[in-house]
Amino acid sequence: LIRSTCVLLSLLSGVFLQQTFAILHLHKLPEEIANSTGAVCLDGTPPAFYLAPAETASPKNTSWVIFFRGGGWCYDADECAERAMTDLGSTKDLSPNVTFADGVLSSDSSTNPFAAYNRAWLWYCDGASFSGDVETPVSAKGVSIYFRGHRILNEVFAYLASDFGFNQATDVLLSGCSAGGLATYLHADYIRDNLLPSSVKRFKVMPISGFFLMHDTYDGAPKYQEQMKGVFEMQNCTNGVNSQCVANHEGEEWRCMFANESAAHVTSPMFPVNSALDSWQMGNIWFGDENCVASGQFQNCTSGQIADLNKYQTDFLVDFTSSGIPNRKGNGMFIESCFEHCAANDAGFSEYSIDGIVLKNALMQWWNSSVNADPKQFSYLPCSLQTQPPHQCNPSCSSTTDSLEQYFKPIATHKEK
Repeated sequence: LIRSTCVLLSLLSGVFLQQTFAILHLHKLPEEIANSTGAVCLDGTPPAFYLAPAETASPKNTSWVIFFRGGGWCYDADECAERAMTDLGSTKDLSPNVTFADGVLSSDSSTNPFAAYNRAWLWYCDGASFSGDVETPVSAKGVSIYFRGHRILNEVFAYLASDFGFNQATDVLLSGCSAGGLATYLHADYIRDNLLPSSVKRFKVMPISGFFLMHDTYDGAPKYQEQMKGVFEMQNCTNGVNSQCVANHEGEEWRCMFANESAAHVTSPMFPVNSALDSWQMGNIWFGDENCVASGQFQNCTSGQIADLNKYQTDFLVDFTSSGIPNRKGNGMFIESCFEHCAANDAGFSEYSIDGIVLKNALMQWWNSSVNADPKQFSYLPCSLQTQPPHQCNPSCSSTTDSLEQYFKPIATHKEK
């Protein structure tokens, strides 16, 4: 389940690896803490994270990247019971070390401006983007499963502070991709207000591929909306999402499980990175123009299908704008038209560009800016697909391709890129 972004240390060795890849080591929450607080994965195992600490003598030794792992959701108890037997619901069989070749978790300073920071990758094992909290275990398929994502969030941050130096943090970039990107939207202000040490002077958030639309399928069915509403209710997420959003949606609190609704209330400075034609959304929300989008960067699409896709992109931008993100001081954004999902934590981080500005450079300009800066200075928006071939309007998208082989199968979860 750990894809090309993450290469197992056991398969690599040598000085070149040490210089190029971030070696992150596994740490599990002590069992006595997990058991006493109830902060456990779906299968009852302790939560975990991987950490690449900064050099002690480094001027960046109090700077942190905290990154939520993604991996979809389980939509009912039976699916969660199945998920509990995988590494998306358990920490039982995790590798002791992992590595990243690109993105904000890489240690390659030539591609990653955050390479010298402490870099923590929070393992995702609760099935609801670190949001659920049900006291009594649920029985499904003959096993007990636990919905405790919000407790995991609290206890992992506390453990980072008590044992790994996070209590002295001064600069924190919160990020995550896919379901982890959604977690970034949902928990940004809660983390800022409750889980950061008083020493933090700069806290900003970068959700990657986490803006999932509350959108009907191609045939007009609210499939994904109903699925996420079910996750919210099954895992009792009311107290695990943005509290201001919940207060604003009395009777429809489930809407706060969506990025657009929660982001409307987030006041932490934010730099969302997303494709407006996200490949996971094409196969799990939209379900339309399957043969067209399966071609990679839309090269086999008809003019009618391109019109459909441009309409979906317009819907994305309308939803995104309605959240207020583009108009809030201190924000920025990098929204492209590439057919991808989570590529910003892979090759896309160093290769995607809009108006001549590469993603990693756009991110750093925003990161180093004032929290009161005009968001228009750091806003990069997508072009519309072209009616005539080549349909992809952004040449930098050709650096990465995605496959819909998994996305058009009736699966319970998706894999993080």
